[in-house]
Amino acid sequence: MSEMLKCQICDYTELIPIHCNQPMHVESVEGLEKLVCWMGPDCGVKDLPSHHEKAMKIVSINE
Repeated sequence: MSEMLKCQICDYTELIPIHCNQPMHVESVEGLEKLVCWMGPDCGVKDLPSHHEKAMKIVSINE
């Protein structure tokens, strides 16, 4: 199984961004959900991408 970002409305998926050679994860930063480097928010933070004007979610998929 692997993880991808998925739209909450349709079946659109995209790869999770990589930072420091590892996929980023969702973490609360100043009260907002953000993509964060596995080394922590001091290393790298990105906004969650959106699709259909809603933030995408990380989901597990079967390959």
